[in-house]
Amino acid sequence: MEHSPGAKLIDKAVDVLLLCRDAGGPVGVTEAARRLGMPKSSAARIVGALVRRGFLRQEEPSGKYTLSNVYYSFTSALSERNLLIPRAVPVMEKVFRALRETVHLNVVDALERVCVHVLESPQSLKAVMPVGQRSPLYCGGSSKAILAFSDEETVERVFGRPFRKFTGSTITGKKAMREEIRRIRERGYAVSHGERVEGITSVSVPVFHPGGKLGASLTVSVPTARYTESLMEKILRELTAASAGISRGMG
Repeated sequence: MEHSPGAKLIDKAVDVLLLCRDAGGPVGVTEAARRLGMPKSSAARIVGALVRRGFLRQEEPSGKYTLSNVYYSFTSALSERNLLIPRAVPVMEKVFRALRETVHLNVVDALERVCVHVLESPQSLKAVMPVGQRSPLYCGGSSKAILAFSDEETVERVFGRPFRKFTGSTITGKKAMREEIRRIRERGYAVSHGERVEGITSVSVPVFHPGGKLGASLTVSVPTARYTESLMEKILRELTAASAGISRGMG
């Protein structure tokens, strides 16, 4: 089916937004045009329209563009409609009170882990996880807990993509990742020591719907400097009970 000129323009605007989301930093008009294979004049018009409507903002002094904060309002609106979050929050608060560390709830979207709710540690040295933050399913505790308990089609789609290194601890070998998935399934939880962000350790468990389908992952993230085996044991006790509680609440 052929797309009308208007539909093609919308496609290009979405391409610009996705590029800005995934680029890892601000993007200039020239770079956007080159990476998306469009004339610079077209990229400039699209970027200008997205800035005027509040979807992109220009950073100083570079003059490059990045996503604006408007997307948090979309995330909040989705959260209010999502039955998972209202049922998870009271349980997460219990974990938060017991540990005083950052607790976050994550779901999968387009083969990425997305944080949908977070309770941030009150301590000065803490792990930070913004709502809406995304990462690939092979990288980090919360992502690996989702990947390990996803259906095999999802797993193979993830393995069909290249694994990018975020830190020196990121697992980028496909064979090593398959072994990691096997271990996670065997023990029932995932751990990351600085795989996505150096200096942060995370412990994550899957959250299942009553019928057994994966619904989310629940994670506690701590500064690696504060991580101990005794803290690990306490985190696991809290997360295991919390996961079961959220699952019951969704029944």
